[in-house]
Amino acid sequence: MSDFTFLGQTVPRLTMLVGGALVLEGIGFYLGTGMTSFTSMIPAFFGLPLIAMSIMATRQPERSHFWMHIAVVFGLLTFLGGGMGIQGLVTGDLSASTVAQLLMLVMGGVYTFACIRSFTYARKAREAANAA
Repeated sequence: MSDFTFLGQTVPRLTMLVGGALVLEGIGFYLGTGMTSFTSMIPAFFGLPLIAMSIMATRQPERSHFWMHIAVVFGLLTFLGGGMGIQGLVTGDLSASTVAQLLMLVMGGVYTFACIRSFTYARKAREAANAA
């Protein structure tokens, strides 16, 4: 079986892209929107560990499953943290903070979905290999 891909990317590469996007989001909202609160950097705090896990999975392919399991925890936390944006959306608050949270919700959700699909794919591939 071939390696799992999502949107044409391997999961470690997708992890790097999502982590980088979160770092850029945090820096962009901090510098570009006048959100001078340190909390505007929260997306970057989720993105940096994702980048680190991607690097470790690439450098230690024999332990990539370990690093990707840690990464999916950060992806899930990103998704859950972004869920706060739903309240702002419901109340009609479309401030930069709400937009940043909704971006985290979408990126974390799509990333977590991709990781779950990858884990399912790996389990099925392992079962097929054992059956053969």
